[in-house]
Amino acid sequence: MAVTYSATTVSDPNGAQGSYPQTLTKGHEGMVGDAQAYVSRSYSNETAAVVPFGHLVIRDGSATDDGVKLPAGASATDILGIALSSVAFEKGTDTVTAYSAEGYPAKERVNVLSKGVVYVFSAHTIALGDAVRVFHTDSASASSNKGYKGRFGKTAEAGKTFALSGARWLSTCAAGGIALLEIDIPGVTATADT
Repeated sequence: MAVTYSATTVSDPNGAQGSYPQTLTKGHEGMVGDAQAYVSRSYSNETAAVVPFGHLVIRDGSATDDGVKLPAGASATDILGIALSSVAFEKGTDTVTAYSAEGYPAKERVNVLSKGVVYVFSAHTIALGDAVRVFHTDSASASSNKGYKGRFGKTAEAGKTFALSGARWLSTCAAGGIALLEIDIPGVTATADT
C-alpha cells in the first residue's frame, strides 16, 4: 500500500513525486545492514574473475598478502569476510558474473566486511535461529536455487557447503531472497558438510 499526495499547485507533475511507499524494500547483496560499528578492510581481487557483492571471500594464497577470491572447495577455510557492495565501478561485462551478480572486477580493490551486519542472498528459506551455511562449491541445483560459491543458505549439501559457527541470521526471507546476516570473522569457524 502506498500513500498518495495530490499537488494542485505543481504545473509539471513529472517534476514532483506523488506516491510514497509505506514500507522500505530490503537491501541488496553486500549492502551494510545497520548503522552499528562494523569492520571493513580493503583487499585486492588479483583473480581474473568478478568477486560478487555479498559473497563470502577467502584469502588468495597464490596472490600477494592482501589477495582475495571466492571459496573453492572444502579446504578453502581461510575466511576473510563478505564483499561489500560498491558504486565505484560502472556496470558492465567486467563487473557481472555469468549468473548476473554484480561485483568487483578483476585486479581491483575489494571492500570486505569482517565484522558487522550485511545483506546476503540465501538459496533457502530462512527463519531466525536457522543454521548459517555458505557454498564453497556451486550447489548441485545452482541453476535453480542460485547457490553459487560464496553465497549463503541453511541446508547442508555434502561436498558443497560449510556450516559457519559465529554467524547468525537477523531477518527472515523466502528461498532466493535477501536476509540480514551478522558475522564476526575472528569468531567464525567453517566446518565442511560431508
